[in-house]
Amino acid sequence: MYSSTPDRLSGKIAKIMERYNEIARDRDRDIRRVTEMLLSDEACCSDVYSVVPIVGPAGVGKTSLAQHIYNDEAISSKFDIKMWVWVCQEFDVFKLSRKLAEEATESPCDFADINQMHRVIADQLKGKRFLLVLDDVWDESRDRWASLQVPLECAASGSKIVVTTRSTKVAKMVALKMHQLGYLSDTNCWSVCQDAALRGRDPSIISQSLISIGKSVAARCKGLPLAANAVGHVLSSAIDRNHWEAVEQSDFWNSEVVGQALPALLVSYNSLQKHLKPCFSYCSLFPKDYLFRKDKMVRLWLAQGFVEVDRKHHDEDIACKYFDDLVEKFFLQRLPCNEERYVMHDLYHELAEYVSAKEYSRIEKSTFNNVEENARHLSFAPDEDHSNEIIQFYALQNEYMKESHIPGLRTLLVVQKDELKDKRNTLHINFPRGMFMILGSLRALDLSNTNMEHLPHSVGELIHLRYLSLENTKIKCLPESISALFKLHSMNLKCCNNLSELPKGIKFLTNLRHLELPSMDDWNMYMPCGIGELTNLQTIHVIKVGSDSGSCGIADLANLNKLRGELCISGIENVPSAEITSEASIKNKGELRKLILHWSSIDSMFSYDASSVLDSLQPHPDLEELTVRGFSGVKFPLWLGNQYMFSLSILELKDCRNCKELPSLGRLPCLKHLSINSLTSIKHVSRMVFVHDEINCGDYRSSINTAFPKLETLKFSNMDSWELWDELEVPDFPCLRHLTIMRCSKLSGLPNLQALQNLRIKNCDKLLELPNFPSLQCIKIQGFWSVNQILQLPIFSHVETLELCCHKKLVSVKKIQNPVLHSLSLKQKGPLHKVSGCQVLPFHNLFVQDSQTTWTFLRCARRIHECGCNFIAFTDLTFGQTNVHPSKVEICKDVSFHAGHSEDVELVSCKPVWLQVGQPEDIEPVYID
Repeated sequence: MYSSTPDRLSGKIAKIMERYNEIARDRDRDIRRVTEMLLSDEACCSDVYSVVPIVGPAGVGKTSLAQHIYNDEAISSKFDIKMWVWVCQEFDVFKLSRKLAEEATESPCDFADINQMHRVIADQLKGKRFLLVLDDVWDESRDRWASLQVPLECAASGSKIVVTTRSTKVAKMVALKMHQLGYLSDTNCWSVCQDAALRGRDPSIISQSLISIGKSVAARCKGLPLAANAVGHVLSSAIDRNHWEAVEQSDFWNSEVVGQALPALLVSYNSLQKHLKPCFSYCSLFPKDYLFRKDKMVRLWLAQGFVEVDRKHHDEDIACKYFDDLVEKFFLQRLPCNEERYVMHDLYHELAEYVSAKEYSRIEKSTFNNVEENARHLSFAPDEDHSNEIIQFYALQNEYMKESHIPGLRTLLVVQKDELKDKRNTLHINFPRGMFMILGSLRALDLSNTNMEHLPHSVGELIHLRYLSLENTKIKCLPESISALFKLHSMNLKCCNNLSELPKGIKFLTNLRHLELPSMDDWNMYMPCGIGELTNLQTIHVIKVGSDSGSCGIADLANLNKLRGELCISGIENVPSAEITSEASIKNKGELRKLILHWSSIDSMFSYDASSVLDSLQPHPDLEELTVRGFSGVKFPLWLGNQYMFSLSILELKDCRNCKELPSLGRLPCLKHLSINSLTSIKHVSRMVFVHDEINCGDYRSSINTAFPKLETLKFSNMDSWELWDELEVPDFPCLRHLTIMRCSKLSGLPNLQALQNLRIKNCDKLLELPNFPSLQCIKIQGFWSVNQILQLPIFSHVETLELCCHKKLVSVKKIQNPVLHSLSLKQKGPLHKVSGCQVLPFHNLFVQDSQTTWTFLRCARRIHECGCNFIAFTDLTFGQTNVHPSKVEICKDVSFHAGHSEDVELVSCKPVWLQVGQPEDIEPVYID
């Protein structure tokens, strides 16, 4: 492969970031001061959290310092949850709340209502101490700041927010104290520059004569770490006097440009390889703070012919290497909170605008009348104040687009800074039917996230078009004239959920390499036959097999052997037995990494052929992820459970309701994650290592005696008939850390899993016997009626974290005899009246919740942090005295706590044993026995 593999690239970028973070390490004073502010109660603006602002001009290393703090293990260990949100100039509370929710849940959040998102955030943070970084805050509105804080008040005391900003007004608004980050001294600038030049090599390679040149260059960086780092990368390309003197004497140092950093960045830009310069310039079409996607930029660059292709490598791989080079040189940076998105520092964005001024124009609020006469690449990127205006594409009526600009255009993009897929972000455009007739030179057209419902027939006139994106539009159909776009490489129709069918002439787009369609869950589109003619296709995430002769059939897959990445084959129930003779040739698609095989309906006339069809869909052995969903056969094929699938690491079997036996999955040598869901005919689960399927697969002989040698997570859900799980042999499941059993109502026992650390059981009422898992650390039990019987099992003597969520009143937890339990969470649907009888335990975190009230108890050896509980009685472990205090924070022998009501709690016994909790309207005596 020409491009770096993900692991290799991540390692390379990690090393680069480590070098870049030297900026912060050279400033130990800054690190110490910010750390002190984080770990103290300084800058307190809430009973729950403190805010630490880091203030300074662009390029001085505010984000780098925040990242250093954020990734420090000693600091991270003080918090239960960490979040990073990139804010930028547009402080949209709705969008920021969505980002917060996604960070807190580590999953997408599609709620359209801000109150729903606030509830999600509050639920995730409740009782937890968080560290939140709000990077690059500009907005000075106290009202918007207050709105964003609403869901954060549910967290535990001691939470922290780090704010990076250029504005002292913002810093004063959010906190009483701030940390000011200034410019580097020339000496420190040289240190940063030297480190970037060395790139991990021995410092002795830089001679004394070179050091004097390097210090001269560093002094021109005006104290900006970003500039020093950029110039250091330029120096790194050749550690010799001629090269370093050429950098020192570059005319760009004397350029008449605005901004202290631009001369240094110009020197850096000038050192770029020739093929990288237009790629960087192209980024100027996108506004500041835009989140770049690698795949999108790669395809746009290819459409413009910026990539020097060869026959040995995929064009996309070469372009990906270009992108990675720009990341390595810091022209682009990976977003800390999202590894799939990239950002461009404001100073680099100014550089991109400077070097691309003549050929590239971006229409925004401040540049409506400044389109260059010779512009060849044009984008409409309205800012927040203009996002509700209608974008007019009428050449003669549009003051922003003179007719003389149009014929030579190679790029026309409608760009939205935040591409979240919801209706509130739709841009409105007016597009005349004949517009495309005068855009004959267009190579890339992007009308994504607009209200477009119909694509003009004249789109067929764009004979040079290579890139077309209509993502997240309201388009209902594509004109047949689109089949004339013979040079088209990429067509993006993701989230076009109103699109009912693809044009029949799509089979003529033989150069098409990327066809992105709506996801399977959102899709009810008719796919015509002839897709198999698109033999250059690399990307098509969904192929839907139809039931009539004019629709796409399984045979259309036969020649699509360049497919890469992910593929879902839907409608497999429509494949008749006459077509199962290896016509799909999935086995030949060696660059597929994820495959979903989906039977959409079990009522199809061909459902009885399902077993034979699945057998014929055997994938290539390099496949890494496989989902089999809705399979209506009674038996899985042998290939699914033998070592032929030696690369398979993730497997999901779902809604295969007729299967009575699981395949020999224990033989899969690299399987790490397994989910089995709604296989409702399964009654018995064995070791899943069968003798009859032992085969020889080249070097992968069936010599494995251990079942599931690499499995880390295992989940069973909705197994209505499952009664028995066989005992295992001692070596089985040596790496299993997480086991989830949900809604398996007939299962009565589990095997002994030696390595298991985390166990979750939900709605399994007969599962009353559990082995004494020797490595178990955390157990969560939900939906039990007989929870008190469960708690008497020996397993609870050594777990560190216990969460109980039960149907009826929890009477007692007195049977727990556990010296290592430090986190106990009690939740139930009805009122929780009392918890009694525990021995004195070294709790760090106790969380008690019912439908009306929430109690939070946080405890360490000598200090109990504030909590908003109704009543609390606790024992001071140091002095052996039980203390009860109502309604306020009090200090007693270094113990601090808070109770929410003023009523007294009666103590019958004051032995040094633990606690009693009662409802305020139903106070009971505390019997500690």
